[in-house]
Amino acid sequence: MTFARRLTTAMCVAVAACAAAATTGAVARADLVDSVKTIKSRSDLSDFLVKKAATAAQKRDNERAIVLYQALVVARGPASPEAGELAKVWTLAAQSQEAARVWEEFAAATADAKAKTVARAEVARLTQNPDPFRKPIVLPPLIVEAKLAFKAGRAAFAKKQFGDALVNFHMGYALAPDLPGFLRELGATYEKLDARDKKVDFYRAYLLRRPFGKNADEVRKELAKDKGSLGSLTLETSKACEEVWVNRQPVPGKLPQNLTVAPGKYRAFCLSRQYEIGIFEEITVSAGQQATLKFTWAIVVNNLASPLGRIAIENPNVPGTLLDLGVSSPEIGVVLAADGRALRMVLKDDSGSRVEERSVRIRPGERFVVKW
Repeated sequence: MTFARRLTTAMCVAVAACAAAATTGAVARADLVDSVKTIKSRSDLSDFLVKKAATAAQKRDNERAIVLYQALVVARGPASPEAGELAKVWTLAAQSQEAARVWEEFAAATADAKAKTVARAEVARLTQNPDPFRKPIVLPPLIVEAKLAFKAGRAAFAKKQFGDALVNFHMGYALAPDLPGFLRELGATYEKLDARDKKVDFYRAYLLRRPFGKNADEVRKELAKDKGSLGSLTLETSKACEEVWVNRQPVPGKLPQNLTVAPGKYRAFCLSRQYEIGIFEEITVSAGQQATLKFTWAIVVNNLASPLGRIAIENPNVPGTLLDLGVSSPEIGVVLAADGRALRMVLKDDSGSRVEERSVRIRPGERFVVKW
């Protein structure tokens, strides 16, 4: 499996698309970047990375070198000299499993019998005694280099040189996989190359990461042409949030909202500064299905007087754990149990001489006043 295909496989998993791809033949086309014809040579397309990769390797900046060589392998292939350099850098970084995988791919792809033998010997050596104390490394995003690849890809796309664009966008994706623009551009490029299944996969991956905005709306329109490729997410709250975020993007407008979204996992955040509360909720949306995410909370009003007291209430997500509501404000937001069950509440005066324990059932959105 080539590095480009591994990127695609990881992306498919992120959008829960692999199972469908396996039955539709999309996986078989996942290596189009390896075989697509280009106007410029692959060496020319990726030449801007060569010196940077060699310099990083010489400086033993292994993490940076790995990212650069991975992008070079995307362009030049798993049997290229750069693949060998990638395997060596993985080894120097004490990542024998990754190094062995690259050598394995090299051996499968090369037509050089001697090089194949050497690569297989390296695979055997690296896998014979795996290091049980191996620590994974964190690869840095190379934003500057990724943007150069993005710019070159856009220029090639504008000239209808779609093979060149595909290679450039894949290099950029390897250099900085967290930049969602590459997902959108890859989707558009695969469509031009008549790989519609791949277009859907990358567009859905983009929409999962960026569900709001002008580009998201355009991607959503394209995906709407493929029946059943999207899902529906309803966002609700029992009390108004000042801000709502979904997958790190602010949600425009107020709740409730019904959104057409890509299948996948969504993490949402409701913020109310007035009531000093921030709530995280997660949900998974399936293709062709509807899901509802609701922020279930209310306001607890501290009216404990004569003597003054403070309130602690059970955390419904960690039963038995009490959350002290403090004294910064008499009205504090609290998360409620989704099943509506009663929560434990403990009241104490400042001296600790008066203590009461209660079981309270608070309605979502309620302003619940607490008195002695």
